[in-house]
Amino acid sequence: MPLFDIRNSFSRQNFICRGGYLEICRIAYPLILMSASNSIMQFVDRWFLAHHSTLDVAAAMPAGILYFTLFCIFMVTCNFTSAMVAQYHGAQDKANLLRAVWAGQILAIASGLFISFVIPLIGLAVLGGTNHDAQIVEREIDYFIALLPSGVFVCFAAPFYSFFSGQGRTLPVAVINIFGCLLNVPLNYMFIFGQFGMPALGIYGAGLATSICSAISAFMIIIYFYAQNQRHIPTRKRWEFHFDLVTKLVRYGTPAGFQTLADVGAFTLLTFLIGDLGPEALAACVIAMSINNIFFVPLTGLADSTAIVVGQYIGKRKPNIAEKAVYRAWRLSAIYAFAGMMIYLIFPEALAIFFSPQQESGIDFSEVVKICTGVLTAAAMFNACDSIKFIFMGGLRGAGDTLAIFLLNSLTAWGVLVPGIFFLTKIYPVSIYHVWGFIAACGFLDAMVFLWRFRTGKWRKVRMIAKHHY
Repeated sequence: MPLFDIRNSFSRQNFICRGGYLEICRIAYPLILMSASNSIMQFVDRWFLAHHSTLDVAAAMPAGILYFTLFCIFMVTCNFTSAMVAQYHGAQDKANLLRAVWAGQILAIASGLFISFVIPLIGLAVLGGTNHDAQIVEREIDYFIALLPSGVFVCFAAPFYSFFSGQGRTLPVAVINIFGCLLNVPLNYMFIFGQFGMPALGIYGAGLATSICSAISAFMIIIYFYAQNQRHIPTRKRWEFHFDLVTKLVRYGTPAGFQTLADVGAFTLLTFLIGDLGPEALAACVIAMSINNIFFVPLTGLADSTAIVVGQYIGKRKPNIAEKAVYRAWRLSAIYAFAGMMIYLIFPEALAIFFSPQQESGIDFSEVVKICTGVLTAAAMFNACDSIKFIFMGGLRGAGDTLAIFLLNSLTAWGVLVPGIFFLTKIYPVSIYHVWGFIAACGFLDAMVFLWRFRTGKWRKVRMIAKHHY
């Protein structure tokens, strides 16, 4: 299917056929709502922190993105259970579908132990070695420590969420996640500002609220998993250990985890490098990226649904339908990215001023708004490129072509983006506007690389589940 085929792209047949817009949207809309609620939660979190102190919001992004970088490989590997579930669901292999969930549980337990005992040592060492202002470092450490339990619960819940999302039953996944996000808002208000008899915990309270909500969401999805109709799929059946499924999940899921690690790790380093340009530049980037989550994160929901649809049709041995579904998903993401771009370009100052602090914090906020306006323009271009990258990457992930995703993303992130940012901030310092212009250019390179990989068709040759399971 051609990438640009405007005349026939939105015909009635493209809506109602297998892998059509209606099927994609049916699976995608709960995931998009879930992603949107999560981004809104983060937005409100940053907004509360900005009103508490601009130093708090400046510290939130480096500490938060560092923590996500350190545990994302485990989260993504555990979440890859959904790709296996999708293919077994497409092949109508209920026995191995359930065994894939059990394999994910094994990895989740191992991941929780690593997150609890190893990640704190690494994170505190990194934060203690930065050149950030002492007040910001203190807040970064507080936020990092408070976020630690959330990663354990996220990984532990991932295989249970995958049981539903891999089958295309994304609504219960979204409902539980949305509930957790909504609960996070009053908890943030209570812990950050010290309401309802609680002491004012500031940025530590923001991280604590996130961990509590992650725990509640995890317990809810586990209860719902075991409450399923046992005649359809016996989720309360005696737990079985299948080493081949665990190794398969590690084989295909770990590259996906390392890809996210490489991608987010590059942006983590970028955030710390930008922090060296001054607190105004760092605060502006944090605000711009917080705003960007509102528009950007829903794209990940559409990418996840693309991976599910592709996985199901690969399981049914219908790769041609899977391929057409990816192109349709991209067109939906392009429309969404264009709408976001218009808002960025028309209302940049209004978006930035929304984060104005209620009290003096030692940072010139007018300068922050000025910088943020320019950053949002570059972010609009970056989102347009990511609307291509994430959808085609989702298609590759659903097919199990995760090693190629990892290698290509590592090449662009660590071979181009990181060296370029290091050069522009350390060796030949330029303005923050030039730095973000370079980031947008790297986004375009990423988009073209993943589009090329998908169009080669090599993902069709990947066999993630055994042939006799089809």
